[in-house]
Amino acid sequence: MKIKIIKRIVVTLILCVVILAIIMSSSPKNLVRARILFSGHAASALQCNPKKNSVMTKAEKMPVWSIEKKYSSLDSSGSYYEQDFKITQFIFLNYATPIPTSA
Repeated sequence: MKIKIIKRIVVTLILCVVILAIIMSSSPKNLVRARILFSGHAASALQCNPKKNSVMTKAEKMPVWSIEKKYSSLDSSGSYYEQDFKITQFIFLNYATPIPTSA
């Protein structure tokens, strides 16, 4: 009985996360925020205001959105700050990939 309840709770939580990810990936601005949120920086995700970076967009030949330096965070390896995000579109879903900044 308890195992069945725990399974339902786990499945519900997983579905909520998937639905949240789909909703957040609807616009590039929310997508960048979702990427920051899922990397573990909830306060930065709520406070930042991503903006389209036209210079980087031309250089990368893909849409690039940037956040302010004060909201950026180190990547998982600790080698660069995640400040610019390249937006990749697959059917109706979008995906943000951080672009390593040059020193």
